[in-house]
Amino acid sequence: MAIEYVKVKREIFTGSNPGERDLARLYRNQDVDLDMIAESISNSTTLSYADVLAVLKSLELEISRNVLNGSAVKLGFLGAFIPSIKAKSQLDVDKVDANTITRFSCRFYPSTKFKHTLKTVKFQEANLEVKGLVEYVFRLW
Repeated sequence: MAIEYVKVKREIFTGSNPGERDLARLYRNQDVDLDMIAESISNSTTLSYADVLAVLKSLELEISRNVLNGSAVKLGFLGAFIPSIKAKSQLDVDKVDANTITRFSCRFYPSTKFKHTLKTVKFQEANLEVKGLVEYVFRLW
C-alpha cells in the first residue's frame, strides 16, 4: 500500500527562484479516530470493542495528564510526546520566573525505529476522478 498525494500549484516567496510552482501535497481521504482504531483492534483480537475503547481512552487521558505535569511519555516503537516551553530571555537570572514563559507545548518525536520505517514509505498519485459523476450530471439535463 502506498501513501497518496495530489499535485498542487503554490506561490513560493522564498529561495532563489520565487514564483508559482507545482508540488506534491499529502492526500488524506479519511482520518482515523479513536472509535475506528478501537473497532479495528477489536476485530483483530479477542477483546471487545468496549474494552479496547476503555483502554485507548485511558491511554489518551494518561498521556495528556503526564505531559501537562511536564513529563515525557514514551510509547516504545511509536515514539514520545515531549513537553516543551518557550521563554523570553533575561539579562539577569533573578528576573527569570514563570512570567517569562510565553508558551507551553507538546511535540511528538518518532522513535529511531519508526523514523527508519517512515523512510521506506512508497507514494502514488491519488485518483480523484469521481466515477459516475459526468454521467449523472448529463442525466439531470
